[in-house]
Amino acid sequence: MSIHDSIEQNNIVTTKTGKIHHFFQQYWHTLKTEIHELCTFHPNEWRNAFRRNSIYPIFRRGDIDGLVALFIDNMATLLTIILSLQYVLDADIVYGKIAPGVAIAMVWGNFYYVYMARKLAYKEKRDDICAMPYGINTPGAFAFVFGIIFPVYYKCIRENNHTNERSCQELAWYIALASNFITGIIILLLCVFGDFIRRNIPGVALLSSLSAVGFTYLALAQFLPITASPIVSFLPFAIVMIGYFSEIKIGPFPIAIIALVVGTALGWATSLNKAQDVRDTSLVIKAYAPAFPIRTIFSHINQIGPYLSTTIPTAISIAISTIQCVESARRAGDFYPTREAMFADGIGTIISSLFGSFLGMTVYIGHPAYKKMGARQAYSIINCIIYLPLCFFGIIALFLRVIAVVAVNPVIIFIGLFICSETLTITPPRHYPAFLLGIMPVITDWIRTTIINGVSSAYSNFTIPNVYFTENITSHITDFSYRGLENFSGGSLLLCIFITAIMMYMIDRKFIRAAIWSLLAALLSFFGLIHSSTVGVLYRTTDDGWQFTVAYSMLAIVFILFEIAQRQGWVREPVSEPDDLSSEEWKEWNWRKTLVQTSVDNTTL
Repeated sequence: MSIHDSIEQNNIVTTKTGKIHHFFQQYWHTLKTEIHELCTFHPNEWRNAFRRNSIYPIFRRGDIDGLVALFIDNMATLLTIILSLQYVLDADIVYGKIAPGVAIAMVWGNFYYVYMARKLAYKEKRDDICAMPYGINTPGAFAFVFGIIFPVYYKCIRENNHTNERSCQELAWYIALASNFITGIIILLLCVFGDFIRRNIPGVALLSSLSAVGFTYLALAQFLPITASPIVSFLPFAIVMIGYFSEIKIGPFPIAIIALVVGTALGWATSLNKAQDVRDTSLVIKAYAPAFPIRTIFSHINQIGPYLSTTIPTAISIAISTIQCVESARRAGDFYPTREAMFADGIGTIISSLFGSFLGMTVYIGHPAYKKMGARQAYSIINCIIYLPLCFFGIIALFLRVIAVVAVNPVIIFIGLFICSETLTITPPRHYPAFLLGIMPVITDWIRTTIINGVSSAYSNFTIPNVYFTENITSHITDFSYRGLENFSGGSLLLCIFITAIMMYMIDRKFIRAAIWSLLAALLSFFGLIHSSTVGVLYRTTDDGWQFTVAYSMLAIVFILFEIAQRQGWVREPVSEPDDLSSEEWKEWNWRKTLVQTSVDNTTL
């Protein structure tokens, strides 16, 4: 080796070392800046939210549409949870303790997000800021019902020989409250890393699970009741789709109100709504004092260990969902701080548990849709104010019998479809396969938690309590792989991100990044955070976690080999086009591409 070659090689090594040093130095500087910002007192900025702002009025006409959508969105989740709990919890726990706790947490969250919107509007001197919607975390709610409430209750019943039902109900409720409290604490701890996560996950991957929730829980799940009563719901569905997607207005009236009135009239005309149901539900109407079971929460924290497999993924999913919603709002033009939104959701979840509700609270997906409706801030305030009497006096049950709920389902469906369309807008066509693959885990999770657990609940009504659905039915399913269903649905929101990111980098021939994401997936699989319903060190022969760790590690090795081949010129170079069509990087790339193409065309001429 010549002296010249030796010097050149040393320069290359020095350059690589400098790049690595610069990389870590840059992230360390960013982390120090974020910690300093977190600990800095900003009283003037806080006071700006309460100043009079003439260009940002409290009420806009679009707030009516937003109110109907947010109200029904929360109501649909709350109604489903109430119907699920009626098999294991008495009405006084559901309506007298859980529902009031939800209302108190809603007051916190709805007002806080309006506070954030008013700060932003005052700072940027804008009148189009939309407060982010807020309510019950739907996937987490189902996870707690079927992953904590049901198992604790039936285990207690079995151990007490089918006696002391009330004490078993309270035990299930207390353990769920303690788990929800820990969920809020985890969210607060994760808020420190919120901005870092948002910056380092590809936009399409970050929004894939958000789109999956929109498509599955808001669109698909809400369309089932519509097809169950088409005479009542098809006309409101057409009104909503024409009003929002076709942008055809029907006089001065909000689209959602028209759909509600038409659907409710058809509901009573076709006997979908019955007077007897209204009379029956009126029996639960009375004043309920708020619960504050803080002592029982802390006394039962030592019993949540077996249910951390539900608690930890739920907390992570809420944190990721909040980051995704903030990213979605940014793309709609409203730049909210990620950490502050995660703080609001963590505190809201803690408040919910301290006042008797085991339901986690979070910012709702669909901010761009609410903004498109014309909603600003009043819709959020009015929503929580309405829920106070509904939840504290049991009126919620009566309200659901008076209106035709299926008449408002189309508004929720619009939000779900709009979220998906917004994600596709920023997604390059080459990444459509990654996007489609990425939404599958949430669909699978919905099938498992909603349909399978729904069938399980029905099964338990006509069998003795110690005969379980899983052992007797799912273990004998041969038409499809139930084991695969469980593995593909475990940690679905996280899994969406990992599958989408790996697939994107495979498509773009960016093999080092694909290898890094594969190794991270291998690590999370080993501890059960993805591909599993059990959190822990999954190394036993009966566990599937270690198998996914091996599989992802094999993928990483293959990607590294492809990277080596690519550097030798045996594989095509990585795709240079950025993966986000709305980013400044893509605009610059497209400008350069157009410039080069124009130069080539001129040379040809």
